[in-house]
Amino acid sequence: MSRRVSAIDIGSNAIRMMVADLSETAPFLHIDKKFRAPVRLGHDVFTSGSIGHDVMEVAKATFRRFAETNQKMQVQKCRAVATSACREAKNRQDFVKAIKEVSGIEIEIIDGTEEGRLIHLAVRKEVDLDGKKTMLIDIGGGSVEVTFSQGPKMIATKSFPMGTVRVLENLAKRKMNESHLNIIMGEFLAELGEHIYQNVDHDPVDFAIGTGGNLECLGQLKVQLLKRTPSTFITLAELTEIIDRLRALSIRDRIEKLGLRTDRADVIVPAAVLVQTIMRQAETEKIVIPAVGLRDGLIWSMF
Repeated sequence: MSRRVSAIDIGSNAIRMMVADLSETAPFLHIDKKFRAPVRLGHDVFTSGSIGHDVMEVAKATFRRFAETNQKMQVQKCRAVATSACREAKNRQDFVKAIKEVSGIEIEIIDGTEEGRLIHLAVRKEVDLDGKKTMLIDIGGGSVEVTFSQGPKMIATKSFPMGTVRVLENLAKRKMNESHLNIIMGEFLAELGEHIYQNVDHDPVDFAIGTGGNLECLGQLKVQLLKRTPSTFITLAELTEIIDRLRALSIRDRIEKLGLRTDRADVIVPAAVLVQTIMRQAETEKIVIPAVGLRDGLIWSMF
């Protein structure tokens, strides 16, 4: 007996949906379809504090399509959650209400701890964590969640307001560019360093785990730029090499020569530098990329 469910992740850089079948017998979860709409809520929220009219209209149209998909694919239950950008938007309740009116879909605005818990749930189903101490890094558009696990048990999680879209807006506001990224990172190092130090001081991590679209993209870039496989993990040395190669290319070149999407080409270097910074702080040499994220965690939460 299986039932069809869908999960919607309303992030700061995009809105993503996944439709899956849940079954009481193995393999328990079968993914039917994934969708991604490049709706950058973070641009408005991190510059003006609210979701603007134009972005609101695009989001409404996206949710109309998602509601039609739910109907067409006979989805029995849909869970939609909003993260960093919505958490901070002054008009978040108007947004939630507008989406409900046009699509019938109810949005939950979740905090960073719940976000970390759901992503950890997805990772736990995909990566064997038994007997390992791990650090999970989820790079979003508005925030970064850093979660520590001892075996499959989550022991600490913290959300930092240093997501990729937020970093871009911060650079633009201060008339800086990518070459100034380390200045922005430096402003978060004390708080980030404290969280890492508290959790790895006497017990270092065996490896890091990276989630989010940018991490998956970095795995593919390892194959494309460095001609090394597999794409499912990156060493710190390889990450540094990828950053150097990307920095040598303009955003236009990243789109034309590497085939990156427009809304990936401008955030990929901030994402890579964030991961590099966190790995250096934790003194870990390897990051595993399981290609799961918040949507997968939402699906499992309905199991």
